[in-house]
Amino acid sequence: MGAILAGCATPSGTGKPLSAAQPNSPEWQGRISVNVQGDNPTSMSASFLLRGDAKHGELDLYSPLGTTLGALQWTPQWVQLSDGGKHQHFKSLSELTEKATGAALPVDAIFGWLQGRDVQASGWLADLSAVSQGLLTARRTAPAPEVTLRIKLDQ
Repeated sequence: MGAILAGCATPSGTGKPLSAAQPNSPEWQGRISVNVQGDNPTSMSASFLLRGDAKHGELDLYSPLGTTLGALQWTPQWVQLSDGGKHQHFKSLSELTEKATGAALPVDAIFGWLQGRDVQASGWLADLSAVSQGLLTARRTAPAPEVTLRIKLDQ
């Protein structure tokens, strides 16, 4: 499981929240789970609030009790994870999502998939058949290990 989910803490952001900078940006909330197969299988599950887009965005992850587990933020200039007052910076969204969820997620594609668009992501296959009901499943088969992403939106 990603280190972000090991403890419960309330992050404090740096700078202006992206939601304030982009008041009309898309927003989704619900539950997310990421299961990684392989020699050391891991899984992560959390409530989430996703705002923005693949260029400027925020992803907040919450425990079942509503405690903030971590806040992911990104712009073209920086990518960071805020966890319990600590801020870790990353070179890419792939590194950030791997740290937070246990797998490098195709953030560009996820934003498209949530809007019902069949966006291609290398190694990933998305099932968009139930997106209109708020369900998204995507599977990465290459490179190994296999990863399954499930999103259930609040409706």
